[in-house]
Amino acid sequence: MSVIITREDLIAYSEVDYIIKHMNARYVSMVPPNILNFFETIKDPDYEVYVDPHKPLQSQGLQKYALEIIALLHVKYWCQDPQRKEELIERMKMNQEKFEAKLREQFNSDNIFGNQESANKVSNSDPMFSSYSKYMDQNPDIQDYTDLREEPEESQQQEIINVHEKVSVMQKIKSFFTKMFKNT
Repeated sequence: MSVIITREDLIAYSEVDYIIKHMNARYVSMVPPNILNFFETIKDPDYEVYVDPHKPLQSQGLQKYALEIIALLHVKYWCQDPQRKEELIERMKMNQEKFEAKLREQFNSDNIFGNQESANKVSNSDPMFSSYSKYMDQNPDIQDYTDLREEPEESQQQEIINVHEKVSVMQKIKSFFTKMFKNT
C-alpha cells in the first residue's frame, strides 16, 4: 500500500521545518538528525512560512497536520515529565477515538441509506418531478437516459482507487515515525 503525500502535507512539513529551525538549540538537538533531514528535504521549497514567536501556534493559521507533528515531537522528544507525557498520550488517544466514532457515524450504512430514502421522498413530492414523470409516462417515444451511468475512464478509475488507499493523518504520522525509529 502506498502513501499519498499531498501538497498540504508538503506545506505542513515546511511549517514544521521552519518551527524547528527557530527553536532553542537545546530542543533541536533532542530530535534525531534523520527526522530533521526528512523535514528539510521533503518540504515544499516554494512555500513561505512565517510564525510570530509572540503568539500561540494554534492561532497562526498553520496546517492541522503540522500542529499534530509538533505535538508528536513534543511527546516523543521534548516532554521530560513522564506524568505529563502520559496525559498527552491519553488525550491523543481520546481525540483519535472521537474522530473514529465521528467517521463511523458519518459513514454508517443505515444513515447513508436512510438519508437516501428521505431524499427520494422529497424528490417524489416535488411538483416538477411529478409533472416530469407524468409527461414521460404519456410520451413513450421519449427515452429517459437519467438512469444510465457512464463507466469512468481509466484515469478516473485510478483516482477512485487512490481515494480508497488514502490513509488517515494519524496513520501517516504513526508510519512516518515507525520508519524513522527503525532506521535509528
